[in-house]
Amino acid sequence: MSTQKVSRYPGIRAFEQEEEFLFFGRRREARSLLAQVKAQSLVVLFAKSGIGKSSLLNAGLIPLLDNGLYQPVKIRFQDTSVRPVDMAKLALAPYLDEERLLKNAKTSKEKAGFWEFLRACHFGSSTIPVIIFDQFEEFFEHERPAREAFILEMADLLSERLPNRIREQLRAIPFMDRTEEQLAWFSPIPMKAIFAIRSDRISLLDDLSTEIPSILNNRFHLRPLRREQAQEAIEEPAQIEGPEFLTPPFGYEPLLLNEILDYLSNKDEEIESFQLQLICQHIEKQIRERYG
Repeated sequence: MSTQKVSRYPGIRAFEQEEEFLFFGRRREARSLLAQVKAQSLVVLFAKSGIGKSSLLNAGLIPLLDNGLYQPVKIRFQDTSVRPVDMAKLALAPYLDEERLLKNAKTSKEKAGFWEFLRACHFGSSTIPVIIFDQFEEFFEHERPAREAFILEMADLLSERLPNRIREQLRAIPFMDRTEEQLAWFSPIPMKAIFAIRSDRISLLDDLSTEIPSILNNRFHLRPLRREQAQEAIEEPAQIEGPEFLTPPFGYEPLLLNEILDYLSNKDEEIESFQLQLICQHIEKQIRERYG
């Protein structure tokens, strides 16, 4: 059975996590974002469309997080027929301990709130979940009541406080009868969150500031590539050897490379990742057609 060959450049789509080995030019940003995530419970990543937010998350940040200390969980809200709470629970389902949920929350996974669902998830000892909301502008396409319900849950989680319904359940247990297991269940959940959103939609986050006052305090602005970063993103993937690629390794003549960089650069000498990937993918296609 033949294995499907892969491109060195993704073109119009974002890089995936398994394409970390092809992701160049953003090493500094990935480590800077990691440092901010480690220091803060909530970070807003924003940039113009086409700059590469999803690629930075998938192939830059997530491989750095996936080290036993943090468990990245990606959530998107693109399906407006499904409530945000249910979409979040679906993303967390692989980590859910249903027996623990039933025993402590005394409810099914379908009826459980997001707080109970997350508390019943098992990520490993001392592992902190990092919930990544990619393309968060999609969230605002949902109905307001569904949005408000989810944000209330997130506000409690990020503030490391118990939702009112959970607090009442704890109060119903006599102090002397509380077991260590129960106390562990009713304790706040350590977690971190990243909201990735387009620059032109970042003002929407102000609607959430009543419940999450700190939502705009910790922002990470992803800028376009600088010239030297763009050169790395062009040259390095082309030089990787391996039978999985559509083309053999190739290089760029200095004159052609400078022409590409000059063409893509704006007045501030910045280059958008989206345009770069399209041009490089076109060049790769020409090489494949010429040399088979």
